[in-house]
Amino acid sequence: MSVVHRVRLPVGATPMVEVGHRVEPAEVLATRRAPRGGISVAVAAPLRRSPADAAKCLLALPGATLDAGSILAQDDRGRQVRVGEACILLGYDLDDGSAMIAPLSGSEPVLGHVRGEVVSLESNAIELRIAGALVTGVGGSGNAVHGELRVAVHEPGDELRASAIDVGATGRIIVGGSRASAETLTRARAMGVAGIVLGGILDKELRDFEATQLRRREIGGVRGDFAVILLEGFGKVGFDPGLFAWFRTHEGRMASLFGETARLYVYDAGPPPARRALPRPGDRVIAHRRPHAGQGGELVRVIDRPYAFASGVVGRAALVRFEDGHTAVVPVANLEATEPLSGD
Repeated sequence: MSVVHRVRLPVGATPMVEVGHRVEPAEVLATRRAPRGGISVAVAAPLRRSPADAAKCLLALPGATLDAGSILAQDDRGRQVRVGEACILLGYDLDDGSAMIAPLSGSEPVLGHVRGEVVSLESNAIELRIAGALVTGVGGSGNAVHGELRVAVHEPGDELRASAIDVGATGRIIVGGSRASAETLTRARAMGVAGIVLGGILDKELRDFEATQLRRREIGGVRGDFAVILLEGFGKVGFDPGLFAWFRTHEGRMASLFGETARLYVYDAGPPPARRALPRPGDRVIAHRRPHAGQGGELVRVIDRPYAFASGVVGRAALVRFEDGHTAVVPVANLEATEPLSGD
């Protein structure tokens, strides 16, 4: 099977690949020179004209990219105004006769972080076809990483222990079970693990881990990328047995993990087990995780955009009106639909 991965391009990016080209995770797909702030350049004064007349001498329109030394404006007597460095023209002020430009930084690479074939080039995105399967989670954190899959627990409900992280886990994406402690995550980070796949995680554990990483970053002690993806829910949540068996079947396959968007690509893999349908607005739902565990209510609406929870995990969320009259935002993955409310 195959899936399509879409890499969004920032404004001003220049593609470095063509349709049909096969790319690797660390390959540069495009480059971009990002604008840094804005500065004012006098135009009317050097041309010895009024601001309105000087505006007619501009040789570029707002949004244009200019190389260092390019002519910004020129009059009929040969007087010129040049830019001293590569920049983007932001606009022209008719009151004081000056142009606003944004100098450009050095070239920045845009990576796809996947292995696949370029199938489409657009002004704002590059699409890649991946030979493999896509597993979507309910939340996650961290940058894009890639590595070989390694299952580190025996049963789908087992906790991933720090003792399971050894030198053999370096550079790999570790498949755990129902949760991992902050100690386990910290050890995995220190051992050079690329990423971790879990059924769920406790909010406190993730907060403690992120706090530790922040302190280490401040003193320059954190290197490399690391990502976590949650596939089942928030809290201590074991894997679906069918999905866990699928991971065991594909142990040793290469994979790319995108923590922030909760996406995991497994190369040369068959389709994962189908997931159950999520509850819809109007459904009666039961919450399965704290602080609303066991409470019932009505799902009012699903929030359109990814929601940042207190733990720092970003995922799909819904507004639920519980039967005690309390309304709260709850992870969709922690809700189960029951029978429809009467009258629906």
